Amino acid sequence: MAYFPTATEAEHAGTAASTRKGRISALPGKLRSEVPTGQISWIVGNKHVGEDDSELAADIANRAKRAGATEADLIAQMVAYAPGCHRANQALVLHFQL
Repeated sequence: MAYFPTATEAEHAGTAASTRKGRISALPGKLRSEVPTGQISWIVGNKHVGEDDSELAADIANRAKRAGATEADLIAQMVAYAPGCHRANQALVLHFQL
């Protein structure tokens, strides 16, 4: 199971898997209630918009583990939510030409 920050990224992954004759199904999912969306949005909002996604994902995963999250699926949802917030911030910077 994999989580993607945007539907577009999920579609691209599905297309790539289909091209490789792989089998994949993509379903929209709901975030678990334990995912602290407000806190993740705030953390991501205080980061530079040019920060690499892998650095952002590592930071969110580390914060989740320090906060006591142990379930891999929960951490995966947190890590997938963060780049979605990051993309929104990047789009705002482009829109307002900051």
